[in-house]
Amino acid sequence: MKDLPTYYYLEHLHECLGFISGSCEVLLEEQHWAFIEVFKQQPHHVQCTLARSLNRKSPFIDSASLRYDEIPDPEHALQVCFDKQWLTQIPATHFLEWLEQLTKPKLLVLLRDHDVDNVLSSASKAQLLSLAQAHLTFALVSEHAIFHQYVYRQVDTIIDYLLFLFFGNVGSRLNQFSMRDLGVMRTRKKVAQMQARFASLNEATSTYFYASALSELKRIHKLGRIAQQPTLCIDILPDAHGTLARQKRNEYLWLYAKYQLQLKSDWQTVLPILDASELPEAQEKALRIRYQHADKEQVKQQLEAIIEQPDNSHILAFAEDFLARKYQKKRTSVMTDMLRNSARQLVLDEVHKHRVEAATVDHYQASGIQALRTENELWRGLFGLMFWDIIFDPAFAVGNEFDWRPYHLRHNNLYHDQTERVDALLTQCDTVDALKQHIIAQATAHYGEPNGIFRWHKQILKRLVLFIEHAKAASLGNVLKAMAQDYAMYSDGFPDIMVIDNQQVRFEEIKATGDSVRKNQLLTLSMLSKAGISVGITTVSWGVNPMQPYVVVDIETTGGRATSHKITEIGMLKVINGQIVDEYQTLLNPQRRIPRNISALTGIDDVMVSNAPIFAEVADEVAQFTKGCVFVAHNVNFDYGFIKQEFTRLERHFSRAKLCTVREMRKARPGLASYSLANLTRHFGIEMSRHHRAMSDAIAANELLTIINEHRLAEQSNSEL
Repeated sequence: MKDLPTYYYLEHLHECLGFISGSCEVLLEEQHWAFIEVFKQQPHHVQCTLARSLNRKSPFIDSASLRYDEIPDPEHALQVCFDKQWLTQIPATHFLEWLEQLTKPKLLVLLRDHDVDNVLSSASKAQLLSLAQAHLTFALVSEHAIFHQYVYRQVDTIIDYLLFLFFGNVGSRLNQFSMRDLGVMRTRKKVAQMQARFASLNEATSTYFYASALSELKRIHKLGRIAQQPTLCIDILPDAHGTLARQKRNEYLWLYAKYQLQLKSDWQTVLPILDASELPEAQEKALRIRYQHADKEQVKQQLEAIIEQPDNSHILAFAEDFLARKYQKKRTSVMTDMLRNSARQLVLDEVHKHRVEAATVDHYQASGIQALRTENELWRGLFGLMFWDIIFDPAFAVGNEFDWRPYHLRHNNLYHDQTERVDALLTQCDTVDALKQHIIAQATAHYGEPNGIFRWHKQILKRLVLFIEHAKAASLGNVLKAMAQDYAMYSDGFPDIMVIDNQQVRFEEIKATGDSVRKNQLLTLSMLSKAGISVGITTVSWGVNPMQPYVVVDIETTGGRATSHKITEIGMLKVINGQIVDEYQTLLNPQRRIPRNISALTGIDDVMVSNAPIFAEVADEVAQFTKGCVFVAHNVNFDYGFIKQEFTRLERHFSRAKLCTVREMRKARPGLASYSLANLTRHFGIEMSRHHRAMSDAIAANELLTIINEHRLAEQSNSEL
């Protein structure tokens, strides 16, 4: 943790205002300049007080909390802030909001001091707030001492716009500077130059208007108050100047219409709002409403016009599908067809239900086929490294170090603005070798730099090179061009895994029974297919797969808590189709004394383990032996927890699917008196050479696994009849 300067809150505010009054001077109105000039003229302690207040999330501030050593005269500072109308008393219009943020003890005092009945100390804050809202008024409370403890930050109407100019969004606050300085938040410190995000005052103010309106709409929906939203009149909305303003306006109109439809509002009042939004989701909803309530022939003509000259892939895919199903009597949607026509279907062991993608990768690897989970990461990494020099050209270093999303991606105009450079780079990298060399060079030059596109990690370049070497350069070029043309559309929805089989690469979207294909996935899968990438949907059903590898494990330890005790012995059996195919056993030196009672139980003492390896020396062997297997043990969380903890101590990740023979034996053989390993072995006549030794217990647990899987297979067979 870094030590921060005494006046760092004020320094942050000065840093913010410096950028705004310099790079953003043409984006300021008279009221903003007036605030900046007056603020600069104030004494140091007044500036500190305002800076401290601006770092509070709530505009309702307990004035006593603004007393700091750096503010020698807090009363005078507060008075000046009142004189400048930066702070005021709580306005009557914000009285209910102020009540909501009061603590439970303060609500209790207010209620009791105003003689409200049925006020119990045991009541929840929500109950007390309901009482306060029902019985307390501004006129009553405005004379109370608690009311006078608070001030209201009235300067937010100005500050919020200034922060918007600095951060580029309406959600950021000054505390992000502190997070940066403390190392909690990484920023792009290599921004070449500080430039305003907007070219004109109209562009800045209209973007701010619609971004704020959108944020407020989401807030009141989250609070469940959307029914209180005033009726929207499109005709009086301000014009949207610039790409971002139009984008925010379209999003606002779509979301407003969507919420109104959820409230069962009249479709005829909502339809003009949908029509005013250019978002494909809004266009799609408007067509659906017209088909349901209005002229179906007109909708048909609109669909045909979209197909003839589509604005984007989203609306084109909808138009083609909707036209086929509603007018050409096609019974199923494209998404349903993709699932039904899945070329690959797998049956995986039901223990993998919580990790279907990882289990599919394990299945392929166990079959000798290379597979990796990739999802969006691989394609975003390829895109970011391919066009790095264009995306991060200093000429477009708009904003400051807090800007994660590069200019062209934020505006979704990379290909539109940089057509020649993008095409030239694609031509330059039109072979596998050329593309590979370019990606390696870019990764070497920029490794670790924050970019807002993909996350760096140790394996990313290795994965990208593997992908490029097994793909067709022309197909990759087609995908990269599509992403450059519409990054907003094709930045996600990519398939879950990459498979390399017989030196050919393909991508698979993994869907378990009951899963559906999302719209963005459908569009991206379609784009990849058209680009020449082998892609499809693999459906997974759950059952008992006889070829699923299991590793049956037992350990002995120095005690019962994984965080404070260590392993003294490991015994493992690898089992496929009921047959033991491999064994692993070793004593371990726990690097601590083994208690006498543990030695009496297991027979393992300090002398026996004195020359045994420590866990770190066998960690690779344990990881490899259990890789791709279901981890099986009697009371599995005990054995699994100890092994996982050992890997954690080594700062290594360990994750395997688990099967507990205690739990599964209760299902397979219900009603037994005891499910301890000793009692189960006696009940089923399982021989044990030495109880409480790892390999002996693992062999016994494997016999139980055989009983369990026989039961599971029988149930599976019965369900299929």
